Amino acid sequence: MRALSIALLCLGLAGCFSSNGPVFAEDRGQCPFVRPTVYEEIDQTPYRFVFERDGAYCKVTDPDGDITRALFIPLGRDRWIVQGDEPQPTYIIMRRNGERLSQYMPRCRDFSASRLRRLGVVFDEERERCTVAEARQIETLFRSWGGGRATGAYRLAREAP
Repeated sequence: MRALSIALLCLGLAGCFSSNGPVFAEDRGQCPFVRPTVYEEIDQTPYRFVFERDGAYCKVTDPDGDITRALFIPLGRDRWIVQGDEPQPTYIIMRRNGERLSQYMPRCRDFSASRLRRLGVVFDEERERCTVAEARQIETLFRSWGGGRATGAYRLAREAP
């Protein structure tokens, strides 16, 4: 099954961070792809995705020609918080290391209930879903996230798609 590139897999998965509307303003976006860049998934079927700058957004085109737009908000050290442009965005972390691009999905359960409460994050009893209302909530949590296994991995493609 093909992943949805940067497009936020979170919608169908438990434990994700989302919001009822975008929490990061467009001017916070800093797409790291200066020119169109092709990455391919690292898996049995290496689908290719083209990443390119589109104003403050990154535009990601999948193999079917479908386009996803996302804001990349810098965290430092080649890491970004990614906010999709859908009406109720979900949030992930992308990290670039050399020619590799990795996608991470911090989960609600990665953080204590007391910490989430202190930050004003709304969550269910099992911490399956967290809803944020402000950029500072996501920034604080994602900056302090201890890490985890990548939910997607891509490598820079050598030849044109």
